Amino acid sequence: MSVTPLPNCVSSLTTKGPMSTLEAPHTDMPSHAPANPTASGEARRTSRRTSAARSDRRIRRRVVIGRILGGIGDARIRLYLRGLLQSVAVQASTTRNAAIAGSVASVALVAIVASVPRSPFQPVLPGSAGPSGPFRWLAGLTGLDAVHGSALVVVSVLTVALAAAAFLAVLREAWRGTISAGTVIGLAVAYHVVVLFLPLLFSRDVYSYAYYGKIAGVYHANPYVVTPSDFPSDPLALYVGPRWVGTPAVYGPLFTLLSSGVARMFGSVTALIAAFRVIAIVASLATIAIVARLVRRVRPEREAFAVAMIGLNPVVLFQSVASGHNDLLVALSIAGALALVFAGKELPATAVLSLGALVKATAAVPLLLLVVVVVARTEPGRRARALAAHLAVAAAIALLFALPFLQTSDPSLGMTELAKHQGWLAPSRFFGRVLDAMTGEALGIVSRVTFAAAFVLALFLIARALVRRAPSIPAEAEGAAWGWSLLFLMLLGPVLLPWYLAWTLPLAWLLPKVPRLTAVWIGTLLTVSQWATEPTRYPRAYDANVLFGHYVLTPVVVVVLAWLAVDFVRRLRAGTPFEEEPDEIAASARRR
Repeated sequence: MSVTPLPNCVSSLTTKGPMSTLEAPHTDMPSHAPANPTASGEARRTSRRTSAARSDRRIRRRVVIGRILGGIGDARIRLYLRGLLQSVAVQASTTRNAAIAGSVASVALVAIVASVPRSPFQPVLPGSAGPSGPFRWLAGLTGLDAVHGSALVVVSVLTVALAAAAFLAVLREAWRGTISAGTVIGLAVAYHVVVLFLPLLFSRDVYSYAYYGKIAGVYHANPYVVTPSDFPSDPLALYVGPRWVGTPAVYGPLFTLLSSGVARMFGSVTALIAAFRVIAIVASLATIAIVARLVRRVRPEREAFAVAMIGLNPVVLFQSVASGHNDLLVALSIAGALALVFAGKELPATAVLSLGALVKATAAVPLLLLVVVVVARTEPGRRARALAAHLAVAAAIALLFALPFLQTSDPSLGMTELAKHQGWLAPSRFFGRVLDAMTGEALGIVSRVTFAAAFVLALFLIARALVRRAPSIPAEAEGAAWGWSLLFLMLLGPVLLPWYLAWTLPLAWLLPKVPRLTAVWIGTLLTVSQWATEPTRYPRAYDANVLFGHYVLTPVVVVVLAWLAVDFVRRLRAGTPFEEEPDEIAASARRR
């Protein structure tokens, strides 16, 4: 039985006609060798070894097929393989189209349910900010506006579940390369346009933004000292969340100044809602544009996935953009700083992350790692000068925006207040509740301290691993380290809310399998974590939502966190870079 004709046969099938189109995606995971021009020689050699290994595997598969079909003859082999590959292409095309259709349908369904009067997705709204436009019309056309009470809650639960499933399907196809980056970008832009026609969703935080802005810009008081309760006659008093009425500002001074400007420009509550949502939409689309451009240059095979993680993600669209959350400004600063790092402009990257940290302190984590890398990569005699330059830029920007609010009552500008808060989805709170139940509320604080210490330790170990790679620290390694650290911050922190996922998403394309899938699965869990927003409107559904989140979703989050931690420890023990894929970990361990 001769197999010598097979390579020629396969070559002829995959280099002309429709077969050349089939060869690109291979219907399995694409190769992800780093393409950063600044990558180290070791990274490039690892990339070549990985590509060669994958090529060898493909050749071996073809040889096996040849041995099976070798007795058929050249013409029949050619005909058989052509039909086989065409059937695979049809199947891939069908799966791709189904994923796209499912994504479009799920977004439309969420939009329609969100536009039903008194939808469980809506927080308290002023009358003029209620649902209107095409999706309100579709809600009437489909009869959903006639559904009320428990039946509408059931529809809401099914809707968020379908949205999560549809996102996983389209994300899988984007990763496999069957959906083009252009298609994903087009869908992302269209979905953001859809959000413009929806009411405020899932959160009252935008009212707090506006209230703090009015305290600073209209009432000329310091929102880090006084609270909304000091101005009870303001129209926003009817809408701000009860727990925030007596709370001073907990956001960075840059965002407070931005909120102050918005409050001076727009007087009505409806206009304030629209303004903050437009800011969120612009920030989200700008983040997508920066990430798409960077990934197209560095790892073009991951562009569709990178954009889909942000632009097609229900957590971003409905729980971040539609709710006007400022976390998208943090994501924008992280994406912008990453692009600057890849361009070798580290001092401007420090400036951009400093601005992000003045919106929310979250951006201080990648800022710290950036400065660590800069110092580690600099020659020993010049490290003090490099450190001083970056600290001076960060300090100057911080002082510029914090100066109007500095005082002695709360010199931390909200950080002390924020440290007191806990979230119902956070693993630290789950274990704290368990310890409190076992000890009569005596040891619950131990959980919070332990989780905080675990994050500090993880951040230290990430920084140390980067220092040990100096002076050859590629930009991919920096970005991946930021992603790891932000995942740990999100999962080990005292508060876990859906919009926190936005911090990590601009970096997801750089992460290897375990942290990348951690971001995917946490996003899926957070998508289904909210279906009843207002306890006064649907009290039983709201209570069920909280219990489901705390006692069903949070244990799953704990499992995912443990999976991430195990992979993290494995990498530390093997000395494997944080950006390498699992097969590269094994190779690294063998080399050691």
